Amino acid sequence: MNHRFALMSVLLTALVSVTNASEAETNTQETQPNWPSGELLVPKSGFDWGTNIAVGTIASPQEICNVFTHPFFQRPLADYNQLDSMNSDFVWDGIEASSLWVNKKFEAAGVRLDRLTLEQETMQKADYNLSACLNYMKKEAPQLFTFVQDNLLHYLRDECVEQKFRIEKTVDDVGNIIEKKVPLRKTPCLDFNYNSGRYGDWNSTTFALMLVWKEAHPVLANVFKRGLDTLEVRVAERDKELEQERIAQAEAQAKREKQQQARNQKEQVWQQYLAREKTLMEQVYNFSTTGHPNGGSWKYWVQTAPCIVTDGSKTYDTRKINMTAFRMYPEYNEYSGDTEMVSSDGNFRLSTTATIPLDRLQNAWSMAFKECPGRTSTF
Repeated sequence: MNHRFALMSVLLTALVSVTNASEAETNTQETQPNWPSGELLVPKSGFDWGTNIAVGTIASPQEICNVFTHPFFQRPLADYNQLDSMNSDFVWDGIEASSLWVNKKFEAAGVRLDRLTLEQETMQKADYNLSACLNYMKKEAPQLFTFVQDNLLHYLRDECVEQKFRIEKTVDDVGNIIEKKVPLRKTPCLDFNYNSGRYGDWNSTTFALMLVWKEAHPVLANVFKRGLDTLEVRVAERDKELEQERIAQAEAQAKREKQQQARNQKEQVWQQYLAREKTLMEQVYNFSTTGHPNGGSWKYWVQTAPCIVTDGSKTYDTRKINMTAFRMYPEYNEYSGDTEMVSSDGNFRLSTTATIPLDRLQNAWSMAFKECPGRTSTF
């Protein structure tokens, strides 16, 4: 869906003028030989339908389609999600210029309408031209047509854009069958009933009126310019947020990769440690803190010098342990709720919740002190 309308607008600008004449002649020869035009007439008031006032000119199909070549329609589709909307209609600062302009023109012409309507022939001509533009747009720029259908002319139905015909057959005096295309009643593309003819604010009624009102097109251009300005600011903010999010995700990913690398390295060191033969000191300290002479990947001791071992955070020298005060005993830990096996001289302490036979633990430390005698004291 992240396609651009730019190419569509170029196609509309370049091809509409070339194809209008031929399509008019081909598709409408049974009904009208040329594109209908003329004054845009509206009733003077809702109570005086017999008096019509000219407020401008009916826009041609090309002029209507040229509205959609505005740069506003040349953005990626996803960008338009940044615009605010109310009841599915776009909302931005300055969009009310459309309804203010319509009211101004009606007031200047003496028109007093509670709901919008056009003089009957004007309505037919305007619908004819709008349908011709939309028909071309649907064929040559279907994504643009869908965008207009979804966001600007909500009432629009696909079947309104193309005149349908039925074939009427007759026969001449000698039996030859003559076929004649008879136009069917067409669903109008110009429908003011969708908003109950409400043109006092921006909605599909106001936009449809301004599309078929030639003199309103400069106003529309200004309205869409303001919309584009708002859109560009919003998109810039969105892109900045997305970039910040991308950077944060990249940093988080790099952190995860670094942590995983550290875990892999730690696992590699552990496997190397597990594979090698352990010293007596390593086995005694491992047994005292994990219940296993080989230790565990979460906790194991490495001898760095005679009688000195470390687990990476603490380092102990067995020769500094007070052998006289050294005791091994079970102790209840009120914080964890577990009973721990403790090896301690009062200043030095190792403990584990692993189930360790006391006689094995005593024998292990006897061997440790035989290899690395600790300090002695009177008591």
